[in-house]
Amino acid sequence: MITDRYTLRENNEQLVLATLIEEKSISRAQISKMTGLNKASVSDIANKLIDNQFVHEVGSGESTTSGGRKPILLQLNKFAGLTLTIDLGYDYVSYLVTYLNGEVLKKETLSIQVDKSSCLEVIQHIYQEQRAAADESPYGITSLSIAVHGIVSDNRIIFTPYYDLDEIDLYGILSEKLSIPIYIENEANLSALAEKTFSTTVSNLVSISVHSGVGAGIIVNNELYHGRDGRSGEIGHTILYPNGKKCPCGNHGCLEQYSSQKAILAAFQEAKKDDQFTLYDLITAYSAGDTIANELIKNFALYLSIGINNVIASYGPEKIYLHSTLVTEIPELLPLIKQNILSSFSVPVPIESSTLKESGILLGGAALSIQEFFHLSSLYLGPNKMIQ
Repeated sequence: MITDRYTLRENNEQLVLATLIEEKSISRAQISKMTGLNKASVSDIANKLIDNQFVHEVGSGESTTSGGRKPILLQLNKFAGLTLTIDLGYDYVSYLVTYLNGEVLKKETLSIQVDKSSCLEVIQHIYQEQRAAADESPYGITSLSIAVHGIVSDNRIIFTPYYDLDEIDLYGILSEKLSIPIYIENEANLSALAEKTFSTTVSNLVSISVHSGVGAGIIVNNELYHGRDGRSGEIGHTILYPNGKKCPCGNHGCLEQYSSQKAILAAFQEAKKDDQFTLYDLITAYSAGDTIANELIKNFALYLSIGINNVIASYGPEKIYLHSTLVTEIPELLPLIKQNILSSFSVPVPIESSTLKESGILLGGAALSIQEFFHLSSLYLGPNKMIQ
């Protein structure tokens, strides 16, 4: 789908480019047939894309049954530029570099306590390092996407419950220091965009991220839904227990105070009287049959299933994806979650653990950068070589 902010000529260019990207390699004649554009227009647009180094010719296809010359195939030039995405977790920073087809070039995670001071230095260091490595690419690093675990609206960080990034104008500061487009987005939204770009062709989906909080990225009619001031999908702040545990959002009894990985780990540490335990210690204890770990995981499944049921009833998605280390590492968790979902609204909706795993947020940032670089409102790249 192409946005309406461009001229007819520009719309046709984006239609040709979108078709070429999705089909991997395709002839001018096939593009004409698929888009309804005449062959002369397609040829003119293709030549312009080649001149701009967005596309290159990659050999000959099969000739038609009537014979004649074999068609020249076109393909996206993945080496034309690179995307850089940085995920700012509350106790880590991850970054990903991809080619323009979403293929992963580099991924790394740094263990660091993130705050408004430390993140600026880390972001600039990563950017400068990757910029130097991108010199041979015609367009270099095309943009920087930043994932934030909180509410984001038009590149403004509105609310971050577990760190203080909402106290600075991160976009404004970085825009003055870096000479590339910058996109700041909620991490759950990016996970949803990653599923839409790399996992499925369905038009309506919800991706639920369970990390320090619980958030939902929502795709409606192939486009990311933000709601007012970027506040859509904050399912972690729906009420599970009235007058329950206090939440940084100001409410009591929010879902994420019971079903986030941060909350379940804190409960495990408290029960074991050891704040050095990690999430993987909890997973190991569960696998070993530890009574406390088993009870916590059972409750996690129950609480999360309530959140999922509410999401399905509210948005009517065709598919639900779960992004959670616990769900990935404990295979029986997904069936346990489904077992708790009994509503006639919810039962028919497929619920899957994301195959993108911990790369989902970062790949969503890459998808956003590629879409913006090519001026596309929707993008499907399909499964690719991804580092998990």
